[in-house]
Amino acid sequence: MTRAWRWLLTALCCVCALPAAGATASLRIDSTHSHAEFGVHVLWFGKVVGRLDALHGRVRIDTNGQARVDVVVDTRSLRMPNTDYEAFASGPGFFDSARYPFIDFRSVPFPVKHLGTGGPVEGALTLRGITHTVRFDLLPQPCAWFADTSGASTTDTPAAASSAAPAVATTAPALAASASSAAGTAPAVAATQAATAPADRGACRVLARGYIERSRFGMRGHRFIIGDRVELGLVLRVRRSSVTQATPDATNAAPAVANPAVASSANLPR
Repeated sequence: MTRAWRWLLTALCCVCALPAAGATASLRIDSTHSHAEFGVHVLWFGKVVGRLDALHGRVRIDTNGQARVDVVVDTRSLRMPNTDYEAFASGPGFFDSARYPFIDFRSVPFPVKHLGTGGPVEGALTLRGITHTVRFDLLPQPCAWFADTSGASTTDTPAAASSAAPAVATTAPALAASASSAAGTAPAVAATQAATAPADRGACRVLARGYIERSRFGMRGHRFIIGDRVELGLVLRVRRSSVTQATPDATNAAPAVANPAVASSANLPR
């Protein structure tokens, strides 16, 4: 009996010493320096942009070179070129922030090298209580952390990401200009913070852009004035986290993220 117990204890010790399957390195999203962007086409006024300043989440990287991005965006933090736009975008015809204050995005696993080199990432986006699979395109963001994990060739300091391009779309500056002309004033949101952000050697930037059809998420306000396509962008600054944890089963992952919003012509009904 004594030998049997010794053998059992030895076996248990060996099992406990093994690394946990699916263990991850976690990069937390720095909420203070991250935001979501959106743009819509408004009849007669072109494209109008907006911004959602409050979000949180993380990027998890496993030992197999796969990454996942989880982001939750607070629609109550919406900013638009003027108060009329904001009232409409946060109202029942679009975000309906009072009933659905959060947008949730959870990606499926994708090669971690895409964080540095750029590439597609799909995931579940939940908006107004409706979930659909959406696709974002990651923009190239050289960062040594991504290279350390994936073996990709990148620059050797995280600070290189501070000179990133806008995330909403390559036309983000044009969107801002359209919003400015439509509102008769400078837009409340910047086209991007990436190009002006100070160098931060303790962080890397992740930029993603994509689009949704807002009608699929129940956003049917002013369908004859505002286009159905909503451009989306995520501008994220990530930092290393000391927390290591087991990766949840992908089949149990909750729906996903994003954030469309809306802009319209002056004095849209609330």
